[in-house]
Amino acid sequence: MTSEERNLHPALKIGGLVLLALIGAVVGAATARFVDASALPADDALNLFIGVVLVGMGGIMAVMAALRPSTVPKGCGLLQTVVMVLAGIMLIVPIYGPNWVSAEVSLAIVLGLLVVQTVANVLLWRRADEMLRRVMVETGSLAFWTLQLALFVYAASERLGLVEGITAWGMIGILLAVYMVASAVAGARRGLK
Repeated sequence: MTSEERNLHPALKIGGLVLLALIGAVVGAATARFVDASALPADDALNLFIGVVLVGMGGIMAVMAALRPSTVPKGCGLLQTVVMVLAGIMLIVPIYGPNWVSAEVSLAIVLGLLVVQTVANVLLWRRADEMLRRVMVETGSLAFWTLQLALFVYAASERLGLVEGITAWGMIGILLAVYMVASAVAGARRGLK
């Protein structure tokens, strides 16, 4: 990060955050209306929402990377965008893929995207600077401990007959939601912008 970026006027930083919040609100509201109109099951609705958010965030990151001045190093923005967009698409395909192709073809698409995303993740780790690696490690740790605690409480509650079971599809949506929040917390702690 250059000294010019660090010394941005606070109003510009706040304006950028307000713009991102507005975009998030519009995407969230549109997705909520769509999910409500579609009468999707709760686990599909959660995964669709997260998928749309990931694709939207990836699109915003791609625009930001494209508009970044040439004097600023590109960093790992492209790889982060690829990883994020592929994760979103992999959540959406199982919901809508079977409407156009068979379940087997939908799964093959998801597996193919997973291979590409895994390669992009490995490249991202290898090319990341120390701060980005630290954020990635902290995100994983925070998500793990949060989910471990939640899973224990949920499992005990389920065993006692106080709650119903959750599908694996619902669990992956919860995992990704927790991971996204953990990523935001870890990034904010390290000052990533």
